[in-house]
Order: sequence, then C-alpha cells, then structure tokens
Amino acid sequence: MDLRHIRYAITIARAGSLRRAAAVLHIAQPTLSEQLRALEKEIGVELFTRSSSGVRLTAAGEAFLAQATVAVAAFERAVAAARRTDQCTRLGVADGLGDVVARLLSPLPDAPLRVAPMGTAEQLVSLMDGTLQAGLGYAPGSLPRGVARMLVHRSPVRALLPRDHRLASRGRLPLAALAAEPLVMPESEAVAGARRFLEAFVRHRLHPRLGASGSTHELVIAMVADGAGYTLCVREGTPVPESLAFVPIAEDVPPIEIVLLWNRQAEVHDLLGAARHLARHG
Repeated sequence: MDLRHIRYAITIARAGSLRRAAAVLHIAQPTLSEQLRALEKEIGVELFTRSSSGVRLTAAGEAFLAQATVAVAAFERAVAAARRTDQCTRLGVADGLGDVVARLLSPLPDAPLRVAPMGTAEQLVSLMDGTLQAGLGYAPGSLPRGVARMLVHRSPVRALLPRDHRLASRGRLPLAALAAEPLVMPESEAVAGARRFLEAFVRHRLHPRLGASGSTHELVIAMVADGAGYTLCVREGTPVPESLAFVPIAEDVPPIEIVLLWNRQAEVHDLLGAARHLARHG
C-alpha cells in the first residue's frame, strides 16, 4: 500500500472536497480522484460518498482513517528519529578506553553522539570514507590525508602481574627479568601497541616470550589474574582485581598514547573542545 495514497485520503477528509484537497496537494483533481479509487480498490471498501457539495467519509472510511492517521503520524516520527540519528556524530572507541571516553564525554551530556566499539586501524578507514566523524584510539604510526589527531592522554607503561608473582615485589622491573615470562597481549587492539612493546625489548637485545592472547583488554586482565603471564598494554588506573599489581619498568619504554582522531571535514567542534580540556586536565 502506497503511503502517499493514505496521505491523500487524510487530506481529502480534512478538506471536505476533492477540489480543495487537490489544491492543497498541488495536484490535478482527476489525478487525485484516480489515486483515491486505487486506494479504495486495494482496501476493498468505499471511503467516501460523493455529492455535488463535496465528499463525506463512510463508516468504513471513518474506521480506516482513524487508524491510518495514527499510523502515518507514527511513520513520520520514525523518519524524524532516523534523520536525527543520522545527523549524530559517530565516535569510534578502541578497546580498553572506556574510562577515557567517559571523561571525554562528561562535559557533553546532551551531545548527539553515537559511540561505536572500533579498533584504531578500522577508525582510520572509516574516517577516510566518512562513515565515522571522530575516533578515540591508540596513536597510529601515520595518518591518512584528511584525518587529524590530538593527543588527549599519555600513560606510562607498567607491567601488570599477580601480586604473589616472584617479580611483583621489585620496585622497578628490568626488561631482562620480564623477557623470560609469557607476555599476554590483546588481539583487539592495534598491532602497533604490541609492536611498540616488542621494540622496547629488541632495543636492549632481548627476545620477549610471547604468551597467549586475549580478544579484549578485559580478557587479558582475567588471563593475567589466572596466571597466564604478565601484560604491558593495560594502563595504570584501569580497574583490576586486588590480586594484581602494576610495577614500573626500569628502562625507558615509550608511553601508551591515546588520541582523538577526526575527519577534517566533519563538524566536531564540541568534541574537540572536550578533548582539549581532557588533554589539559587529564
């Protein structure tokens, strides 16, 4: 059933005549009459009685339009909601950054934002094709044309391991001590992060022992708690079980850098303002 025909019938009922309804709809009266007949044929009942003075709803017409008016109004609300959603800024957020995005968005409680879980590499692709307006992720090695970045948070690398682990009592852990232990890393976030940690070992001519991997940062934490090894990807301050401890690294390891990425053509001024505030005040 064509929704346009139902709208025509509603207009005819309100106008009281085909002539006046045709004028309101800016279509020819014969065309409107033809569309009305098509609707009545599809429904199987007459909606109006015609006379020289105009048209009147039949009992069947009153019953039909009472429900049809509600249906059309609901459809129009649905369209408006979809258009509002389509106008929202879509923000991709990488795994392990729930606390950062919460702080980023706290000054923007009413902002039209849709948050989508998305790895940094996928964010870059979506920013380039315009399906994403902004993203919160881990600092990529390079940026494609048309994508900008802002550093919003920097976190020093700490080893996370069980408190009862023989290395946990040390004030600072040398990489040489960690190299023999299984390193647990998430599959979900950027190979760039893992590569940065591995390069820290390589610079000191060490070969880290790679352990099992988890699909998310949360699973990595659980695996470390179960004794699967240690990890370097979890930021200090992230909630972890009391059975785990963060221990500083003795050597200089590049920090974990979290960045806001955005399409330079996107209107994300409020989000940029919130990111600047987060960068200044943490």
